[in-house]
Amino acid sequence: MKKQRHDALKPLSHHHHHALIQAMELKQAGTEKTDKSLGESIRDLIEYWERDAAVHFRDEEEILLPLYEVFAEKPNTELIKEMLYQHIQIRSLIYAIRENREDPYEKMNRLGELLENNVRFEEREIFSMIEEAVPDKYLHQVYGKFHRDSYSGF
Repeated sequence: MKKQRHDALKPLSHHHHHALIQAMELKQAGTEKTDKSLGESIRDLIEYWERDAAVHFRDEEEILLPLYEVFAEKPNTELIKEMLYQHIQIRSLIYAIRENREDPYEKMNRLGELLENNVRFEEREIFSMIEEAVPDKYLHQVYGKFHRDSYSGF
């Protein structure tokens, strides 16, 4: 039976749902599966990034990971490095899409794959690791510190 996500992490999981929607749209960019123009796709991506995803990454990097580090007896640095490297790859592609129009659809499709992989990795590996290491009391204390997404306010 699948373990229920800790209440304190539910806002981040909720944000991940929106990230998966964005990832799907990015993977469809430039294909017959969408009717969005290149400009619309890029505008939607930038809006999503600036309003939600960039802040979500900061929440994970500046609130969640330091909390994990405090309580983990043997921090899994390999998983943390992988997560941070995925964040770097995603940020790099967003920068490349904004600044360089060369092969935009290829970059957008790749970004969609990276974003989806990052969400799945965090939900399956990182959040489980954090839930195991951090006592409930301290997870509950960070609940109100995460940004509210622009889609639902969660």
